[in-house]
Amino acid sequence: MSDKLKIFIEENEAEFDAVPRAGHFERFKQKQSQQVIPVKAKPTVISGFMKIAALAILVFGIGWLFFNLGKMQGSQEFASNSNANAIINASELTEAETFFTEQVDLKRKEVLTYASSNNEATKQIMLELEKLELQYLDLKEELAINDNNEQIINAMVENYRMRLSVLERLLEQLKKSNIIKQKHHENIQA
Repeated sequence: MSDKLKIFIEENEAEFDAVPRAGHFERFKQKQSQQVIPVKAKPTVISGFMKIAALAILVFGIGWLFFNLGKMQGSQEFASNSNANAIINASELTEAETFFTEQVDLKRKEVLTYASSNNEATKQIMLELEKLELQYLDLKEELAINDNNEQIINAMVENYRMRLSVLERLLEQLKKSNIIKQKHHENIQA
């Protein structure tokens, strides 16, 4: 205790032991009932929102933790099998190149049969395809430098998929255009 408090208690020790005067408890109750009791504030929307946000952060954090633990276990397995994967990836890439090259060539030939009118949109799309082919060649050079980098291999496969997708969409549009032209031609002849 502080020295002042200790001195006060020692000086007034007799008064602490004294019994309160008559009516003390009634006066105390009366004063107590006269006091305004502060009303507890209702929870606000913000405090409810904060609880929900805290819960969401907690759930997200736990999910993130488990996800990253799973990735670390997967990366350890990947590191142990990296040599086997490199051999497999090279042969798979060759197969994928062969497959996609054949598919792209077939679609391109089919597009050229429908695109006899050589409209501007078809020319533009064919230019975009050439750009994708140049990007593919760049990726192939980069793969030779970075020896079986899986990201580059995935980018190469994705490049083929984009080219094939572009050709398929172009082919659909050309077929629709051809059907419309045929119907228009039939209506003119009839």
